[in-house]
Amino acid sequence: MLIVGLACCLMFSGRRAVAQILSPAPRSNLNWQTKTLGGKQFWTDMRVEGGWRVQQNSETGHFRLLDAGNIRQAWGSQAACELELDQKIAARIVTPYSGKIVILLHGLARSCNCMNSLAAAFNQHGYATINLRYASTRADIHQHAAALRHVIENLNDQVTEINFVGHSLGNIVVRRYLGGEKQQPALPTDRRIASMVMLGPPNHGSKMARMVQNTLAFKMVTGASGQQLAGRWNQFEPALGTPKFRFGIIAGGQTSDSGINNMLVPGKDDFTVGVEEAKLAGASDFLVAPLFHSSMMFDSRTIAWTTSFIRHGYFVSNEQRRPIPDLQPH
Repeated sequence: MLIVGLACCLMFSGRRAVAQILSPAPRSNLNWQTKTLGGKQFWTDMRVEGGWRVQQNSETGHFRLLDAGNIRQAWGSQAACELELDQKIAARIVTPYSGKIVILLHGLARSCNCMNSLAAAFNQHGYATINLRYASTRADIHQHAAALRHVIENLNDQVTEINFVGHSLGNIVVRRYLGGEKQQPALPTDRRIASMVMLGPPNHGSKMARMVQNTLAFKMVTGASGQQLAGRWNQFEPALGTPKFRFGIIAGGQTSDSGINNMLVPGKDDFTVGVEEAKLAGASDFLVAPLFHSSMMFDSRTIAWTTSFIRHGYFVSNEQRRPIPDLQPH
């Protein structure tokens, strides 16, 4: 009887009807609309649309759907949460992103809150923003990059331009995304990507992290991502890509007359990442300012320089650009 039923479905409704019978629509679990913190350390965004987020828990692996007010609207499997989001979009409860957007990525052991000032500044300039939330200390950088790819691939065609702003580890997550998947190293990046600003990026790993990598505190606080920036850097670095689009770097370096620097980091530094560690060949502008690593993204000068670069392609002016020559053959 099952064979006869499937044959009838194929005759009258085609293969799609058969597929629906064999694979019924996923259902989310019974949900009470609960206010959450939005995902600070244990949740990673897998899809973001109109301020709503499908997130995965780093410890249990389950998914949830949050609205723009961080209220849980569904939970269960990824498919069920994404279906719920699609239904909200179809009902015009959620308005998909359109036009130019900026994706912001926070650093190691930080949260999306530290990028709020930058997001607000871009909103004032007419950009939609995705302040990405990811469990930076609970998974490795390969996993963070895979989540970023899923977010980007699910942006609809109404989005015409994608830009990145990363702080510290956030830049390495983007570079890992640009390096392709483990099994598909040639997997193309989205053609809508236009530019990126790197804030305090450890583009050559972190000497400071290497010095403390074996301490219990470092291992407990930073997790697998911290180890990849430290002792595992030589094995990890080949998986990173260098942007083929326009990018600029802002490095923190205390002025020589102040006499304030981290003695554990050679040369000028922001107390965590050295100026030389931040450099990356191919940057179209490079700026060093007396900024501290942990607070540079709040600084009004940083915000002005960052928005200027995304909008115009330079931090201060076109005449004052300081590019880093691309040494790679094309």
